Amino acid sequence: GLSEADFQKLTQTIATSIQKILQNVSTMQRMVNQFNTPQDSPDLKKQLHQIMTYTHQLVSDTNNLLKEVDKCKGRHLKIQRDRLVDEFTSALTAFQAVQRKTVDIEKNAVRQARANSIQISKPPGSNNGSQGNKSFFEDNFITRKGPTQQQMQMQEEIDLEALEEQERAIRELEENINGVNEIYKKLGAMVYEQGMVVDSIESSVEQTSVFVSSGTENLRKASQYKNKLRKKKLIIALVLAVICTIIISIIIWQTNGN
Repeated sequence: GLSEADFQKLTQTIATSIQKILQNVSTMQRMVNQFNTPQDSPDLKKQLHQIMTYTHQLVSDTNNLLKEVDKCKGRHLKIQRDRLVDEFTSALTAFQAVQRKTVDIEKNAVRQARANSIQISKPPGSNNGSQGNKSFFEDNFITRKGPTQQQMQMQEEIDLEALEEQERAIRELEENINGVNEIYKKLGAMVYEQGMVVDSIESSVEQTSVFVSSGTENLRKASQYKNKLRKKKLIIALVLAVICTIIISIIIWQTNGN
């Protein structure tokens, strides 16, 4: 099993990790609140995803440390372990909330961007001949002042690549959310198993207490019986002594009378 000294070192490391997770969650919440504002930018989303990836790894490492702590079965250390599990669970809840909020916002942004990308501009000269000079004017002045068809296609390809990259980031976030869910399940199983062990220990202690009490009561009764038996023997001995004394006295009296 784990020594108490190692247990204390681990609990300190876990407590520090939990505080770091909560600090990261606070930072991520501020960044998410900047979405769809003048402060929003691709760099902001990139930084947010980097912090989320780092925090997810920190969550995984902290969960592994908690498994090590669980190897220390001392009942007097259970309070510390339970407190850490509660704090870690709260940190996970906060982390998962900001993850889900980020995914929802980015999914909506991707859907809107894809809807906008469906609009395709018409090439110059594509208007029918019935528009006459208007078509010529548009082709030679308005269209030339705007981006060319090739430029627009290049921009569409860039936008498409950005959308695909964003979708990959969203899938990664969803995988991390599923990973946090698995940690939730393992935490629940660990707490349940530990509770069963503690219940079993407490039950054994109660049964031992009952057995000790029962044994003590039996010893007390045996002692009382022994004392009563000793008294009876003493009384019988005294009665016999008195009888013997009376008989001897009678014999002596008769002998003297003769």
